[in-house]
Amino acid sequence: MKRYLLIALLFCFAIHAEAQSGWQIRLMPQVAFGTRNTVQRPNNEEGTRIFLNDDYNRKHNASFSPRIELKYNYKRHYVILTAAWVSDSFEGVAKEDVLYDRQLFATGSPIEADYSFNTYRLGYRYRILERPRFNFELGATLLLRDAYISLEDRDKKAKFSNVGVAPLLSYYIEWKATERLSLLSYGDAFAVKAGRAEDVFAGAKYQITPMISATAGYRLLEGGSDSDRVYTMSAFHFLSMGIGVEF
Repeated sequence: MKRYLLIALLFCFAIHAEAQSGWQIRLMPQVAFGTRNTVQRPNNEEGTRIFLNDDYNRKHNASFSPRIELKYNYKRHYVILTAAWVSDSFEGVAKEDVLYDRQLFATGSPIEADYSFNTYRLGYRYRILERPRFNFELGATLLLRDAYISLEDRDKKAKFSNVGVAPLLSYYIEWKATERLSLLSYGDAFAVKAGRAEDVFAGAKYQITPMISATAGYRLLEGGSDSDRVYTMSAFHFLSMGIGVEF
């Protein structure tokens, strides 16, 4: 429900915004393929390191992972609001005793695991280079994450939720191959001792009309944290498509 409310609010906000020529909304119905999902809670001898992709079966080969981007620009200044949702699920039998979030899942227990990583971002980029066929922007993004990983068997469930804020560096590169076709890459990334995060897109944009454009390409979402409380590391590869409308 929260997902659809946010999409509707962002869409209405874009429609009713003043200075319409400076606004763009892009809807991206992405398909995600998870290739890594590892968790340990707590991150010490009291927790078992669980390799979800290796030790359990994914319920679905791919998952629907929508994304919405709302952008406003004034001259060379760009403000970007982004909401993105990623989820995955697994099932199988515990091959050993699993201790997760102080709950014990005995060997042979039927396990179901759910993963969710939703992010809401506010970003700013400045267009450093603006040429007829090449644009380059740099900036920063503030990311709010709403994530959890849960394990359950027939009679108990352990769920670790994590809500937090992380600063990221942001970039955008676009090369106009023709009047309508562009090659572009953009993303947010940052790394520190306690963890890292990368969300990078590379693909093409086609200007269908002066107000409508289509994008298609590849997106990588990878990262995690390594602290005393929890260890997480995941990687997702996306087939990413989108339709953008300028107002």
